[in-house]
Amino acid sequence: MKWFDGPIPAAIQESRTKRVVFIVYITGVDEQSAKMNETWDNNQVSLTCKEANCVGLRLEAKSEACVQFSQIYPVILVPSTFFIGLTGVPLEVTGGYVEPPEFLKIVQKVLTMHQSQQSPIAPPPDGVPVGGATPIQDAPGVVTQGASSNPPQAHPQAQTKEETAIPLDAKVERAKELIAMKQQQKEAEKKEEEKKKEIERRHLGEDINKLRQWKEEKNLQELKDERRREKMEERKARERVREQIARDRAERNARYQKEKEGKELKKSAEVEAKMAAQRAAEAVAARVKSETARIQFRLPDGSSVTHQFQSEEVLNTARDFIEQHMGNPAGHVTLQTTFPRHQFVEDDMSQTLLDLQLAPSAVIIVLPSRSSSYVSKLNDGGGGVLWLLVAPFTALWGFIYNFLFGTPPQPRGEYTEQPQQTADDNERRQSPTRSNRPKTAYKRRTPPSKQEGNIHRFTSGDDDDDDEQATWNGNSTQQM
Repeated sequence: MKWFDGPIPAAIQESRTKRVVFIVYITGVDEQSAKMNETWDNNQVSLTCKEANCVGLRLEAKSEACVQFSQIYPVILVPSTFFIGLTGVPLEVTGGYVEPPEFLKIVQKVLTMHQSQQSPIAPPPDGVPVGGATPIQDAPGVVTQGASSNPPQAHPQAQTKEETAIPLDAKVERAKELIAMKQQQKEAEKKEEEKKKEIERRHLGEDINKLRQWKEEKNLQELKDERRREKMEERKARERVREQIARDRAERNARYQKEKEGKELKKSAEVEAKMAAQRAAEAVAARVKSETARIQFRLPDGSSVTHQFQSEEVLNTARDFIEQHMGNPAGHVTLQTTFPRHQFVEDDMSQTLLDLQLAPSAVIIVLPSRSSSYVSKLNDGGGGVLWLLVAPFTALWGFIYNFLFGTPPQPRGEYTEQPQQTADDNERRQSPTRSNRPKTAYKRRTPPSKQEGNIHRFTSGDDDDDDEQATWNGNSTQQM
């Protein structure tokens, strides 16, 4: 392939002038370019391009001319071939290596497209030379015609006669006129050629502008596609971030639930251990308490006796103790509990205090039997039948009194007899006279006893305390 040696503008002008296809071949130093060079050196390809008078320009990929060319026609692959028509628009663009037979078909297709784009030329009319020159005849024997026409042959004798008939001055004048007309014709042809070149230049500028606009639109479309692709990638990235956040949240919740369950299990284990230790301590305390049984005996006369026994001792031991304490060795007494009310029989005497649920503490009411010498002793004391009638009520009164106000603690095993209240004292207590009646409303509201811990102390209306004697108004002011 014979390549054009001049610059790009000269090659474009040459293709415009000849109205042929302008071929630009971009080559490099790689293996594909070497193979494509062999395709261009193929005889059939070179012969086809030569017959079509194609103007071919070969550019190196990294040369300045290639950079200038790529500003108008984007070069994507190396090697690549651009077949440009008369309008400046590429008729065909090939990239990479193409085998010679296939590349020859592409060249033939481009040449066919180029011929179809050219406007058909009408044949010249009759009498007009093919070269386009018009003969001009001014004097006999002188004919002026275009550069591509041949003058008609005149008869030699006639020409000689005419030349001898015309004077020399007329011939010179006529030659000057012909020279002037020929110069005018040349100037007109030159102007026409310049006009054609200007038109072609303008068409080339329009084609270049169209190509530049097409390139800008293509770049804009590529930017839009790139922006759309970036948005899609951003949306996918956001979705991935959301999924990652959801996974992290689920893992955190699972870890929190696991830790919570672990803490709850640990806490429940600690609570169970604490409760087990508490139950063990309570069991130990209950076992310690159950080793002894503190029993309070309520006697028939209203007094009480408290004594501690071992919980493994039988109830008969407690009965022997209270009988011995009462001084009644001959007969037995009857024992019973208050709540729940249960009277012990002879079969219960052989059971332990722990089995009878009298440990660690209990209250037992002592009732005398009918054959007891203790009753005889009471009868010998002067009460007689009247005391037998009053004794149950007295015992009930003592029980209620002790239940409400309590009894002072007594030493273990020590028996303390409470003084018996006479009927006159009870009557005097229940029927107070006017002299010992409370004098103020404050004293009338004062209860008959004061509680100090587990001890109740009776109050007297004859106390000389100023606070007890004084009264108070609504403003917390003391009135004497």
